[in-house]
Amino acid sequence: MLGVLIYVIALVPLVHSERSKQQPEESVPTICVGNFCYSLQRERRKFNMARNICKGGLGDAMTVRSTVAAEAISVLLQSVSDHQGENFWIGLQLHQKTCPGDTTRLRAYRWVDGDSNSDYSNWGALSTTCGPRCVTVSKGGTWQDRPCNEKVDGVLCEFRYDGMCKSLRVDNGSLTYRTPFGTESSDLSELPPGTVASVAPSGLRFECKGRGNGTWAWDSQTPAPWDCEVENGGCDHTCESQGGPRCRCFPGHELNQDNQSCSLVDPCQGTDCQHFCFVESGSPFCMCQDGYRLAADGRRCEDVDECMQNPCEQRCVNTAGSFACQCFSGFYLSSANKCEDINECAQTPGLCQHKCANTIGSFNCICYSRYELDPNDQRLCIFHCETNTNPCEARGTGDRLDCPVGYILDDDVKKCFDINECNSDMCDHLCTNTFGSFKCACQPGYQLQADGTTCESEDGSGSSDTIPTSEPTLRPTLPTDHVAGAGLSLGVVLGSIFAIAVVILILAGLGHHLLKKRGKWQTSTKYKSANLEQDVNLSQVTSGDDHKQQSQYTDDKSNVGT
Repeated sequence: MLGVLIYVIALVPLVHSERSKQQPEESVPTICVGNFCYSLQRERRKFNMARNICKGGLGDAMTVRSTVAAEAISVLLQSVSDHQGENFWIGLQLHQKTCPGDTTRLRAYRWVDGDSNSDYSNWGALSTTCGPRCVTVSKGGTWQDRPCNEKVDGVLCEFRYDGMCKSLRVDNGSLTYRTPFGTESSDLSELPPGTVASVAPSGLRFECKGRGNGTWAWDSQTPAPWDCEVENGGCDHTCESQGGPRCRCFPGHELNQDNQSCSLVDPCQGTDCQHFCFVESGSPFCMCQDGYRLAADGRRCEDVDECMQNPCEQRCVNTAGSFACQCFSGFYLSSANKCEDINECAQTPGLCQHKCANTIGSFNCICYSRYELDPNDQRLCIFHCETNTNPCEARGTGDRLDCPVGYILDDDVKKCFDINECNSDMCDHLCTNTFGSFKCACQPGYQLQADGTTCESEDGSGSSDTIPTSEPTLRPTLPTDHVAGAGLSLGVVLGSIFAIAVVILILAGLGHHLLKKRGKWQTSTKYKSANLEQDVNLSQVTSGDDHKQQSQYTDDKSNVGT
């Protein structure tokens, strides 16, 4: 604001001298500052009629809200003689049925745009007369209120614009501006849009127009370049007169198709950089995006395998221009790009039948006392005998009792008895019953297979469904006196076989009788498969003496599934 004020003050003698030399007396005093133009119109009129003069040029009566506007008034009133006592309307009025006051700077008056704010006032003798009243200003700058229907010597007009053009530079010749509100002048330093400039003797004409980007410039109907002495011939950089007006550009720039403007030469044109091009010391260089490196040809960009630098804790997957970190099973990728352990036990309730223990990257299921993990499903628990005994103590609560795999429950004595799997012809050749299981073996010359029950010949001739017999042997002919003895021996053998058969029938009948008598037999829901070549012996778990185990049993059972 101070700079504008100094500029206006410095302009006072210049305007006065230029007007006295070049302008006739009837010329309209005008000054343009910032985005405002002010003019002094000498026509004796009442306030409203005087405003119409300003409105004819798309303006209105002048508002004096600051010292800058007050200084502009001082410049415009330089043409007024001190002894004439002329007064001119400004755009300040007191509306009808409103009385002046002393509480505000404007004393209840308002500007013609309805605003009542102001940073400046210069009242003369104060009047208490109520409205309607209007305000005039004289050469000394003093404000005086008077009736709005009184005629005074003229009006100060104000015109607002979005921007201005700087004055044209003319080295030789004369220049005349005509503003859109009718003022003709040759000494204005800023001109509003719509101003027409005429240059003599060349006859060039220019008009102040907006360029659409918030700036304003002179436009000529005569294509550039024109006379180099007028506005540099319309050239952006330099204008050459020799051989006719011609525009030239500074080094590093090129002349555009309008033969007037210049643009910076782009060194990156034609470099064919795959990603980016930048200029250093006037030379172009190709550059790649993050995650890529420049190829040997200096133009193409190759993906960088960031995984080679081991940026991830566990797994790294390279992608185009980047990479992604992944975690092993049992871990998750945190927001900090770190692999954190997943607590499977907390995340999945009931994951284990009995107890769950979290481990780094996994978890373990734990069984209660006298239970062990099911070999077919490590999350389940199965009951087992504490010692390899027959019978084995059953366990359970209420009406439900459990037996280990390979045992059967005797409901009367509440004990578990070992099942002799060998009675079910589980093996091809030889079978040995064990506690809760059995073990198969093969005759010499045969090999036990992976299923633990089948025998195949070692020479590859195939399996045998029956136990092989030994090679037949030749017996010498016995004397006649030994025939009766031989017959006796054969009778003893046949009798023994018959006796054994009778005993087996008796035992079978007895077993059937016991089953009917003792009621329901409960069998285990699971049977262990025969081992390949060894007994199935489960690990013994001890937890104190028998009485203590029995007292813990109920607690263990009640905690199953928690």
